[in-house]
Amino acid sequence: MGSNETIVVTATPTLMNVNMTNVPKLTPTTFMMWNRQVYSLLDGYELAGYLDGSVEVPPPTLTTNGVISVNPAFTIWKRQDKLIYSSLLGVISLTVQPTVSRATTAAEVWAKLNATYAKPSRGHIKQLKLQLKQWTKGTKSVDGYIHGLTTRFDQLALLGKTIEHEDQLDLIIDGLTDEYKPVVDQMEGRDTPPSLTEFHEKLLNHEAKLLTMVAASSASPVTSNAASYRGNNNNNRNNNRHTSRSNQTGQQHQSFTPRQDYRPPRPYNGKCQICGIHGHSARRCSQLQLYGASSASAPAPPTHTYAAP
Repeated sequence: MGSNETIVVTATPTLMNVNMTNVPKLTPTTFMMWNRQVYSLLDGYELAGYLDGSVEVPPPTLTTNGVISVNPAFTIWKRQDKLIYSSLLGVISLTVQPTVSRATTAAEVWAKLNATYAKPSRGHIKQLKLQLKQWTKGTKSVDGYIHGLTTRFDQLALLGKTIEHEDQLDLIIDGLTDEYKPVVDQMEGRDTPPSLTEFHEKLLNHEAKLLTMVAASSASPVTSNAASYRGNNNNNRNNNRHTSRSNQTGQQHQSFTPRQDYRPPRPYNGKCQICGIHGHSARRCSQLQLYGASSASAPAPPTHTYAAP
């Protein structure tokens, strides 16, 4: 190998296609955590410079000896930037995408989002504070209630309006229902305020107790209904027995009650053998006794004796 010979080694950078499928889509109320997650992910691949602009954009072309050619470094940068740009659009919700519709690079997308959601405007800060006052437990779960508050705490902190720890606890307490008063009394009776994590855990435990009580109370009417059903069955059986006996008695009573269509026997139309009057027999004749006396005093008719032939 000659002394004037030069060896040029060119290294082609590897393009990174970052998978962001596990990143939740950005909404107007989740920018702070979304910002941190996306930036940390790209920083882990040493690609965060494409977001904050610390990676300089190479010139598109090079001029060598009066000859203009495409700059290979720009080609690499452009390809990597488009991969990041596409990944960012994939983790932005449809309601937020119009905000970055005119951005053409990953850095422009990042800058536009920060200017919109991280800008400490007076109106934005006022809106977040109003949302904190109006956020109440209601029918929400404890997790949903606390998450809604802490998200706004973080957003205000990002805007430079951090809420003090004790004020955060007061906001949480103000939105709770009376069912959680035992937990509130326990926390307020302490010398030092609890952390948000500890307070959250206490509320979760109390919520579990309340759900258990509701489940037990909902099962009680079933038992009472079953007992009532048995009692009603017994009453029905007793009533049935009473009704049966009443029916039997009524039937017996009815058997001795003459029928409404009962017809009396027809009068005797024969002729009395004593007085010769129609309408009664000799046994019912008023002259029967006189007839009997006269029959007794009358001589017996002669008895004729017939000789055997």
